[in-house]
Amino acid sequence: MYTIPEQSYDKTIDWLIDTVKDTHLIHHFYKVIHPKETLHLPPPKGIDPVRWPTACLYEDSYVAIIPHGRLVTSNCYVVTPNNKRIRDVEYYYDYPFRQLPQPAYKSGTVATLLWGWNIPEYASTQTIYGHWFFDILPRLHLIEQSGIPISQYVIGKLTHAFQYESLEMLGIPLNRLLQVDKLDFHLMAERLIVPSVPILTGKSPKWAYQFIQARLKEQHVIPKKTGYERIYISRQDAFARYVVNEDEVIKYLQQKGFKTIVLTPLTTREKVSIFSTAEVVVAPFGSGNANLAFCNPGTKVVELSPTTVIDPYFWRISCHAQLDYYEIVCEIEEPPKAVGGADNLIVDLNKLDQVLELAGI
Repeated sequence: MYTIPEQSYDKTIDWLIDTVKDTHLIHHFYKVIHPKETLHLPPPKGIDPVRWPTACLYEDSYVAIIPHGRLVTSNCYVVTPNNKRIRDVEYYYDYPFRQLPQPAYKSGTVATLLWGWNIPEYASTQTIYGHWFFDILPRLHLIEQSGIPISQYVIGKLTHAFQYESLEMLGIPLNRLLQVDKLDFHLMAERLIVPSVPILTGKSPKWAYQFIQARLKEQHVIPKKTGYERIYISRQDAFARYVVNEDEVIKYLQQKGFKTIVLTPLTTREKVSIFSTAEVVVAPFGSGNANLAFCNPGTKVVELSPTTVIDPYFWRISCHAQLDYYEIVCEIEEPPKAVGGADNLIVDLNKLDQVLELAGI
């Protein structure tokens, strides 16, 4: 009888310390790709107080090899041979069941790319654009750097065009993907390869930016798109964090030569083209700002953030890309949303004008 394990290790290295008796052999199962570091990044500009520390700690980014390791449920908890979950690569969800079917056995070397919620008909983290590009795909970089040849990759069910496009641009053929599409997924691999998760080692690490920028922009011939030097990113098709007074904002920005963009219908190559053209980007906080990775150094970025969201995710990407980043803290639409961070925002046009003037726009 198999069940979802309740016992766990806080970190992957804890499993190795607990089970590998000869500590000299640990490096055979645990390869540090990017060692722990602290980066001191330039603070956001603007007229609002800085809302987060500028010293950014990143833990070791690694690849672990787990002989006869298992992946359990559609969240793909990583389970060690002694039946314990590893918490530093999981996003916990309390499933309404505990029992599992017999695991499907896969010979060879199988790598997991899946992280976060992947719960059929409920939620899937990998369908969120920002998480896909900065918390899922960069795990491929860690695996590549480890030098371990992979037979198959485990990933959640692909449902969005940007997933297929980016995988094609990265050279990952679909026939090497094992897509998880059921709740009680259970797999045992002869050798399970587990790369650390960027957001859990430190939000928006520099190496993740470098991978996305190099592999999706620099290694492809994608011409710039004239007429998109000044862009405003609209979230008009989003269910949350859209600009309530957007008509006023667009009218104001049009006077300064801004073109309004809705990102969802665009291909990945079109986004790379537009953001590599942009000299100024004004955008509400949201996943689409992962595309700032495609901007050129010196591009001015003005991020519109609701008061209820204090998140350095895209500021860090901007710093890694050497962009000129400004934050405008915006009041929210009342009443506040029940879900944290989902509040719609109201842009103070006077504040926007002051910040753009400060930025020389």
